[in-house]
Amino acid sequence: MIHARPWAVLSAGALLMAGAFFPRHAQAADAARPPGGLITLEQAYDRALTSDQAIRIAFFEVRKAKLLPWSAVTRLGPQVSGSASYDRREVSTSATALETSTTTISGVPTVTARSVDRTDHTRSGAGALGVSFGQPLIDFTVFPAYRLGKISAAVARLQHQFTIRGTLFGVATAYYEVLKQQQLVDVNREALRLAGEQLDFAQKRANVGEVTRSDVLRAQVIVETARRTLVESENTLELDRNTLGNILNLAPNAAFRVAEPPDYPTTLPPFDELLARACTHREDLRVKELAIDQDIARRGEIIGQYGPRVTTQFDSQLGHTSGSAAQSSHDWQATVAVSVPFFTGGQREIDLRTAGEQIEQTKLAREQAAKTVEADVKQAWLTVRSLQQTLKALHAQVVAAEQGYHDLETQYRAGTSTSVDVLSALNDLNAARKDLAVQTYDYQVALRSLEQTSGVFQEARVQRSKTK
Repeated sequence: MIHARPWAVLSAGALLMAGAFFPRHAQAADAARPPGGLITLEQAYDRALTSDQAIRIAFFEVRKAKLLPWSAVTRLGPQVSGSASYDRREVSTSATALETSTTTISGVPTVTARSVDRTDHTRSGAGALGVSFGQPLIDFTVFPAYRLGKISAAVARLQHQFTIRGTLFGVATAYYEVLKQQQLVDVNREALRLAGEQLDFAQKRANVGEVTRSDVLRAQVIVETARRTLVESENTLELDRNTLGNILNLAPNAAFRVAEPPDYPTTLPPFDELLARACTHREDLRVKELAIDQDIARRGEIIGQYGPRVTTQFDSQLGHTSGSAAQSSHDWQATVAVSVPFFTGGQREIDLRTAGEQIEQTKLAREQAAKTVEADVKQAWLTVRSLQQTLKALHAQVVAAEQGYHDLETQYRAGTSTSVDVLSALNDLNAARKDLAVQTYDYQVALRSLEQTSGVFQEARVQRSKTK
């Protein structure tokens, strides 16, 4: 079993030097760690589950997809509508009439005429209430549409799980990137301290004439290079912290610390076992398989358009007219209609042909997805196997580089080696320590990537979250 601690293989002399001879450096390293709450990897997982926007978006997609089967059923649902109307009518007719009257004066009749204005008013009101009820009885597009809705809901649930799993793996990757960069900052800080010691000693020897000025200048170059590297690594660490904080939806510039997680199980399963697991559990591959069923259901919906559509219709209306010719009426009718679309211009046939071609295209896309899954698993499996052997070599390399540097440093102090040898050994030591730090945390990410590519990463959390 390989332990994922870069400093676990440091020699006893190096540990004694770091802990006993340079206590102030250790205290400075502790003081440099940012204040704030400690966030473990498990807490980071839980926080991402409750705050990540991508997971919430996928969750609402699931809720919307659950409505699709009901949307298909509504094609056979009853349709009821009502109507009401009222009509008020008033007619006013004005006319001028000539009235005549006959009077007899002294036995002589006299006719008198005059104009008289007359106005006639006629009022009437007509009201009506109606209700219409329609009920489709047969629609052959309903069943494939319902099946398409159920498959689409299953696809949305799988995509929700895939989003959760991918987000959790992203949290782990960002978390270990912070840990790795913290380790690199410590390595670079130690490299700057060692380079400074070498510069001080070279300056002392140059002051007494034991070495030339070139030793001092060479050591100064190494010091400034180490200082620049330290500044760059500290800024990179700050950026990695900000990235992790954004993933966890922390406040900008939030101060927090990350804890070293326990080592992951290092057992490497056989490749065939991992591939079989991925083919069973990978949500993206299962979505591609369901996409074929979706296309078949869409084609069935088009085929259903060739079938007859039977509907019933019932209409009823009450009417009442008031006024001089008051009357009431009640009218109703019931119909059963059968619609058979023999030919609709040819678009339906084109859609059917297109649906058949789409099914074949989706099958090919599923085969491509299977090849991608196989390549992902193979790459993750080989990466873990490679890092297992690489870490063994790096552990031995760090031990050898430490011993070589201390031997040459001792010889330089005794005057039997040159500054070039010492600084070269220091560069080798720094490079070995950096490689060990990088590969150690990359190994922990690779172990988790092995589970991610096989579709079982953080399975317990995914199963709990999919029901929320």
